[in-house]
Amino acid sequence: MASCIGQTIIVKGQLLAAEDIHIAGRVEGNIELQEHVLTIQPTADLHAGVVAKSVVIQGAIRGDIVAGLSIALQHSASVAGKLAAPRIAINEGASFNGKVETTPVS
Repeated sequence: MASCIGQTIIVKGQLLAAEDIHIAGRVEGNIELQEHVLTIQPTADLHAGVVAKSVVIQGAIRGDIVAGLSIALQHSASVAGKLAAPRIAINEGASFNGKVETTPVS
């Protein structure tokens, strides 16, 4: 079961979790989910660095994203920053401005 940061919630600072997280609101700072999945919903607006097992992006994020397994930009994604993961998928319609780095599986 995943926890959710709702559309009207604003988080400033560091977000650490030992479970999957869905974000629909705004986050400014750093997000760390070492062994879990982060899902950035279409209404989300993040100004954050992210470290997670996997990241699914449907909303907007400005910041570097490091994933141990995969990063997926869905058609509604808007990303500015560096992506680093063993597997990276950018779907048609997604907006991406930055650098892509494929890394070995951790």
